[in-house]
Amino acid sequence: MNHTRFLRKAAAIGTAAAIAASAVSVANAAPIGSGQLAIKSAASTDVIDVGWKGRRNTAIALGVLGGLALGGALASPYYGPAYPYAYVAPPPRKCLAWDPYYGRNVWVYC
Repeated sequence: MNHTRFLRKAAAIGTAAAIAASAVSVANAAPIGSGQLAIKSAASTDVIDVGWKGRRNTAIALGVLGGLALGGALASPYYGPAYPYAYVAPPPRKCLAWDPYYGRNVWVYC
């Protein structure tokens, strides 16, 4: 038998055994004491439903936009100033240099 085929079969059998073992397990729960039943009877029965009708999506959108604006304002110092998109080389400098051929100073790019 091929080594890879053996490993695949062993993995399949192990997975099937793990699924079967988890399906057979029994769930146990603690019994409810008499003190916990008293909590239900102590709850108030005169509950009034209060809700804000309408404009919920607008409130969510404004909250998201406000969060984005605040996040952008707090993050801007970490990125620094904007730089140009292209590198612009400085203009070439001119220097005075001695030219032995002409025997005088001439302007050259340095």
